[in-house]
Amino acid sequence: MKKFFIFILVILYFSAKAQTTSTDYFISIKQEIFDSDTCCWRQLSNSKKYEESAELVVEYLNKSKQITNRHSLNWHAGQLFAMANKNDIAKTYFKKTYSIFYKLFGDDDAKTWYYYAKGTVAFIDRDKIKLKRIIEKWERNFEKDKNYQTLIILLEKWGNSYQEALIH
Repeated sequence: MKKFFIFILVILYFSAKAQTTSTDYFISIKQEIFDSDTCCWRQLSNSKKYEESAELVVEYLNKSKQITNRHSLNWHAGQLFAMANKNDIAKTYFKKTYSIFYKLFGDDDAKTWYYYAKGTVAFIDRDKIKLKRIIEKWERNFEKDKNYQTLIILLEKWGNSYQEALIH
């Protein structure tokens, strides 16, 4: 009986160590690998495990020393939480990706990012008037790119969740 008990303890120890090592692995890899289509959070997202995927991104943000683009990771965390219908926390991460200074002093890329991010938050906040105003400003001042098209889709799919609006 004593040998069996020790055997179980050894299995539990190595199981816990393997889980820690797995998490440590994700935190220790370069962002280029962490962010790739074949790894990590994107695999979870492709399996529709949006909340777990977002939590992995947040853990990477909080613990990794390999981050080269915090802006991108914050945006992806926001998207993933929004896909999981965790809208309050999604907005927290979306809002880390833009500033009024983008609009006031940025080039066209910075300005359109500002409007894209603000429009996405307006959709989540269910502020249709703000989303329409953002689209109108974009139409008057900037080229209609992929992010503009996404705002149009969000407006057309008004009343749906973020996930329902963006998964075709």
